[in-house]
Amino acid sequence: MALNWLEEVVSHLYKLRGYIVLEDEDLPMPEGISGRGDADIIAFKDANLVHVECTVWWGPGIAGEEKAFERLNSKFERAQDLIFKRYSFLERYGPIIKIFVTSTTNANPQRGRPWENLQAWCNDNDIELIAINSVIEDLIRELGRENPGPLRVGVKGIAMFLMHLIRNDFLKSPQE
Repeated sequence: MALNWLEEVVSHLYKLRGYIVLEDEDLPMPEGISGRGDADIIAFKDANLVHVECTVWWGPGIAGEEKAFERLNSKFERAQDLIFKRYSFLERYGPIIKIFVTSTTNANPQRGRPWENLQAWCNDNDIELIAINSVIEDLIRELGRENPGPLRVGVKGIAMFLMHLIRNDFLKSPQE
């Protein structure tokens, strides 16, 4: 089960797209570090194997940026080892597609620098950076395709909430 709303939204989108989704897979912490770590979302379908990390807010001060990048990179590296060790059948898939989803965007000029730095870092590390607004728009589109008529029994959780908002014109479906 997803640990926060951001993970739930991303997980639900992958499930709607037909992926098999694993959530919050425990990750062993690096030597000398105590605590708990997890791979937020591991999803696979056809030839695609995706590892998604979700952070509700991204915006460490410039001084803490390198440490935050190191932590994120460590998480992706540890998850890759875990995925293939725990689920050896996934080795037949291509390389792991790494995605970082955050609720922070580059829309606020005051926060432009951290977003630009994050985008550059993600590009350098072959990680796709996605703002949550894009994920929500994709989820709304998918939900609209899956549920063109009245709500059906079985639609629940975040999907039920979004469908309620769509059906009552709180949200406009993104343009196709």
